[in-house]
Amino acid sequence: MQNGSDRAYEVLRQRLVGGHYGPGTQLKEEPIARELGLSRTPVRTALRRLVEDGLATDGIGQGIHVSPWTEVDVEETFQLRLLLEPYASFLAANRGGAALAEALTASNEAMRKAIDMGPDGIAAVQEANSAFHRALLNAAGSPRLRAMLDTIIDMPVIVRSFYLYSRDELEQSLHHHKDLTLAVQARDGELARQVMQLHLRMSYHRFMKHRNSRSARIVAERDPDAGTTRR
Repeated sequence: MQNGSDRAYEVLRQRLVGGHYGPGTQLKEEPIARELGLSRTPVRTALRRLVEDGLATDGIGQGIHVSPWTEVDVEETFQLRLLLEPYASFLAANRGGAALAEALTASNEAMRKAIDMGPDGIAAVQEANSAFHRALLNAAGSPRLRAMLDTIIDMPVIVRSFYLYSRDELEQSLHHHKDLTLAVQARDGELARQVMQLHLRMSYHRFMKHRNSRSARIVAERDPDAGTTRR
């Protein structure tokens, strides 16, 4: 059973990832606590966790604000990955060998088990996903690629998006991982490049679908007439 701090954290995290609050919005303890039916202490703890996650910022004397993640930021992150990570996968498939194939298989098995756990396994799904992508990046053997991709593979807003996905969407992601593993086992760099490109494109569209869907719901909740034609 969740305590007040955990509940506040989950609600606020979903809102930040889903675009409920605009970038730079101040997250005030009192109204949030009132809305959630909690005291300010668990809300304060939850806000600190969001700052640690990188989803919010804490300016001294200025309060806690939503990190400035705009649609442009999201687009840029995915575009950079689309440019760089398929090439890293190409290199990894050609250079990684049996050791990489074993590491990817282990990540896939961990992701499979985590998906089967349902909502309680989402954090483990993300960890397995990160391990998979980083194994490929390390096996590529390119310090320059690692330096460029290191900071964007696990960007907070992307990491937390796993909490928005359905089981079918997580299964689709795992399927791509298995295809990439087969490419590595076959030492087929071009196939690995193509699968990674497909994987990242699907991830981008999946992320934007959930982000836009949540934003539309928020507008409808705030303005019941927003979806109707006014005469």
